[in-house]
Amino acid sequence: MKLAIIDQPYCNRGDESAHKAFVRQLVKAFPDSSIDVFFRISNTNVNDDMDVHLQNVRYLNLNLGRYFWPIIKYSYYTHTTFLSYIYSPLYRFRKLIKKYDIIIGAPGGMNMGGFCDWLHLWFFETARRLNKPTLYWGRSIGPFSEDDYQSKLFKKHSVKLLNYFSFIGLRDSISAKCANELAIGAEEIVDSAFLECPNVIVPRNILQEIGGNDYVVYVPNELTWHPRYSKSEQSQIDKFFLKIIDLISDKYPNRKIVMLPQTYKSRIDDYSYFKRLCNLSKNKNIIIIDENQSSDIQQKIISGSKLVIGARYHSIVFAINNNVPFISLSYEHKMKGLLDKLGLTENMVDIQGVFNNGDKYLSALRNIEKLLLAKEQHINRNIANEIVSKGFDKMVVALKQLDNK
Repeated sequence: MKLAIIDQPYCNRGDESAHKAFVRQLVKAFPDSSIDVFFRISNTNVNDDMDVHLQNVRYLNLNLGRYFWPIIKYSYYTHTTFLSYIYSPLYRFRKLIKKYDIIIGAPGGMNMGGFCDWLHLWFFETARRLNKPTLYWGRSIGPFSEDDYQSKLFKKHSVKLLNYFSFIGLRDSISAKCANELAIGAEEIVDSAFLECPNVIVPRNILQEIGGNDYVVYVPNELTWHPRYSKSEQSQIDKFFLKIIDLISDKYPNRKIVMLPQTYKSRIDDYSYFKRLCNLSKNKNIIIIDENQSSDIQQKIISGSKLVIGARYHSIVFAINNNVPFISLSYEHKMKGLLDKLGLTENMVDIQGVFNNGDKYLSALRNIEKLLLAKEQHINRNIANEIVSKGFDKMVVALKQLDNK
C-alpha cells in the first residue's frame, strides 16, 4: 500500500511530536507499506527534525514557486480550481499524488478554520478530483465564519471536503462539536502526540544548566502572529507574560524557570521572543533552552519539572503526556477542546480577549495566581492515550477496508 501524508506542518516541536508518534504507530500497523510525507516548502532543512528514520518512510518537499498563492485563491474565488493546474508547480503535485493508493492529512494545525488556509483546501481538493480515498487525521477544524464572502466561500469548500473524507479524526471536543453541527461524521480523539511517551536522554550540558528537578517550565506566546491577535498591542501581551514570571517567582522564589521554544527555523521565533522577555524581567533565574532540541527531548525536560505553565497548545499536551501538573493559558479553542475532553478545564485560564479588556486582563492574572496557590494536581496520561489509541485503531480499520477495495 502506497500512502501519502500531505500538508505536514513543520518548524514547530508540537507538530513534530504529533507527526513522529503518528508515523511510528502507522508503520507498526502497516509494516509493508510505503509512506511519503509531503511538506509545502522546498527547504529540505526541516526534514531532519521531522525524520523518524524508518526505512519505508520518505520526506518530500514541494517547490510551489512564487505565484501559487494568488493563483489558488483566484481559482477558488472564480470557481475555476481546475484551471490552477495550468501552473506547472501545482500540476506537478497533482501528477505526484496520482500514484498513491490512499491520502492522509497530516496531524497538527487548524488550517481548515480560523487560519482560512486556501492552499490546505487545494491539496485535498486535488485528491478529491483524482478520486483518491482520503483520511483527515488529528487536526482541529473551525471556527467557520460567514461574516464576508471569503469566509462563506471557505466554509463551503471546507464542508464539501469534510463530507468527502473517508475517515475524520478531530483532536478536540470543540472541533468535534463543529463537525456535528455541520452533520459531518467524525471521530473525536485527542492529539496524536499522546500515542506514545518518548523516553530519551537529555544532553548533559542542558541537565547541568537546569541543575536538578526543582524547576518550572514556562512557555509564553508572542501571539501577534495569530490572526486573532494581530491587532493587539505587543507591549500589552509582553506585560501579561512578564507578570506571570513575577507570579511564578512569588510562589517559587528558589525555583528556576525553564523556557522551551516551540518554533524553530521559522519567522515565528519563540527563542528570540523568550530572550526579549528575559531581558525585560527582573528575574535572573530563567533558562531558555535552545530551539534545536527535539520534541522528544522537550518532553523529557518537561517530565522532570514540577509544573508547566503554557500558552502553547503542545506545551500542555507534553505536560499531560508526562503526568506533570500544568496551567493552560488558552489562546484558541483547540486548548479548551482538549481539556474539555479530558475533564481538566479547571487547570485552564482563558486568555482570549484579555489584551483589549482591562477587567478580563486582571481577572486572568488573578485566576493564574489562584491556580499557582491551589493544591498540587494529579495528572493521568492514560486517559488521553486510550482515547487517541481507540481512534487510531478505527482509522487503521478504515485504511484496511479502503486498501481491500
